[in-house]
Amino acid sequence: MNGHDIYLADDWILLRDLEPAAIWRLTAAADTQVEWQEIVPGIDSLALKYDPLVLDLEAARMLAVQLYDRADTVTPQLAKPITLSICYDLQFGPDQALVATHLGIEIADLPDWHMAQDYHVAMLGFLPGFAYLQSAAEIVDIPRLDAPRACIAAGSVGLLGQQCGLYPVEGPGGWPVIGRIAASLFDTGKTPPALLSPGQKVSFRAISRAEFNALDAP
Repeated sequence: MNGHDIYLADDWILLRDLEPAAIWRLTAAADTQVEWQEIVPGIDSLALKYDPLVLDLEAARMLAVQLYDRADTVTPQLAKPITLSICYDLQFGPDQALVATHLGIEIADLPDWHMAQDYHVAMLGFLPGFAYLQSAAEIVDIPRLDAPRACIAAGSVGLLGQQCGLYPVEGPGGWPVIGRIAASLFDTGKTPPALLSPGQKVSFRAISRAEFNALDAP
């Protein structure tokens, strides 16, 4: 694995400008080093937290450098691919027209377009269990809403071009929303509490409003 773009902070080290496969391998390699207090994958980076009372900055940096070689010897244990049921009813997807216009497609074709994307979980963040999905395709950027909503329902699916965001709980947000999934993304009664995990492949299956209502939807 080539390249060592490493940013140093007081008690964090950030490995930057990484491809998804490199992030997952470096994460797996970091799991074999007991010195890291936290290991946090990002969209194109990996953050590593250490205890400055145990490691000085140079020792932490050397451990991070070693990860690049160690990453070539490990096989990431990614979660199994998952298919999420999604309802594209216009009540659940109020921004479908906006998104379809940016994509240059008809609104009626948006569900099929969305289901055809090859997604993986790039990272979790913003809210507990909020999943940032990344598409392998080159997709035009879709801007955030000019006026973010004060309340977006749990399970809502937002789209910003290559990124697809899944809202785990009700709350504010500025992503254009195209539908709603019938699954709980974060449950403190489960281990782990988040349904999805970084590196996991995600696909979508369309269901009707009646099917959605019949499920134990969030």
